[in-house]
Amino acid sequence: MDTLFHGVVGAALCSRTGLAGGRRGPVDGQGRRIFSDWTLWAAFFFGILPDLASLGIHFSMDLFAGDGVKWHGIPDFVFVLYNLTHSLAGIAVGYGLLVAWKRALWLPALAWPVHVLTDVPTHGDGRFMTPILWPFSEWGFVGWSWWQYPDVFYGGWIFVGALWLAVIALRLTWRKK
Repeated sequence: MDTLFHGVVGAALCSRTGLAGGRRGPVDGQGRRIFSDWTLWAAFFFGILPDLASLGIHFSMDLFAGDGVKWHGIPDFVFVLYNLTHSLAGIAVGYGLLVAWKRALWLPALAWPVHVLTDVPTHGDGRFMTPILWPFSEWGFVGWSWWQYPDVFYGGWIFVGALWLAVIALRLTWRKK
């Protein structure tokens, strides 16, 4: 799916503001609601990280060169980064290093594997098929490319809207108890 989708899903699933917050939600040690829950923004970041760390580099280089954003002529190193950030091996190493460095990142960093899991069925055959077993194998599930199937794109965003509505409904229900 598109990069923004991954950030919003990551925030919904892997932050204290989202479902992972459970009954407690985004609360500090003194019982106050925190408007700016850092795990929400960290989960959003980790949700978009795999795309930023690969295609984002290419698009930034194009923009700074004054060429605009181009999908053609993507350098090979970008595909190596894409494969690395979208594989189970890359996730395992990256997640392990992140959590070893900062234990508090364990929850928001889970948005990274959520990103890859949502890419598996929403990317078809070709250069952007999700290589979940890379570098051990180039195999990937041939899904439905969200950019070619509007139903997949709109369905994903409807799902995200329903997910956030569920978060709000659960928070309101739990608050009454």
